[in-house]
Amino acid sequence: MDVRMREVPAQVVVTEQRMVDQQSLERWLPEAMARVHKAAGSTAAGTAEQPYLLRDHVGDEPVFIVIYEGNPNDGETAVECCTPLHADGAAPDGAATRTIPAHREAYARVQKRTVQSGAVGDVYVAIENWIEGQGLEIAAAPRETYWTDFYSAAADDEVFDVAFPVR
Repeated sequence: MDVRMREVPAQVVVTEQRMVDQQSLERWLPEAMARVHKAAGSTAAGTAEQPYLLRDHVGDEPVFIVIYEGNPNDGETAVECCTPLHADGAAPDGAATRTIPAHREAYARVQKRTVQSGAVGDVYVAIENWIEGQGLEIAAAPRETYWTDFYSAAADDEVFDVAFPVR
């Protein structure tokens, strides 16, 4: 597995949080992504404003960050779904927002087939092992950063990054 490092600037995000287990996560997450994107409206930042998410063959796409305070496979845990806003724009009226602080993260790209096979948990373990092997520490909850339409992606397409903020 190819684990890489990147610097992520501070981001103001429109956010929605919920306590979910894996089964309710699968129902809630697509709906939450639609709601935060709609709430962000024209202030939503796509991959063009976040060059570390760009892929050679794809143009600007919406971005969603899903932060896990635990493992929903183990039972209910806090999960946050966010969409970043343009760096120079104002937050939309009435939208729940917060700032994700600037951080450094270790990450790996995930293909849709990895998710379909049930092996996404192995990605988390591999990144955690890599972090430990590099003498780094996990600094915050892990996250998945989506930058493509998961449902319309082909099995070999990269559909999101699994990332851990590190120090």
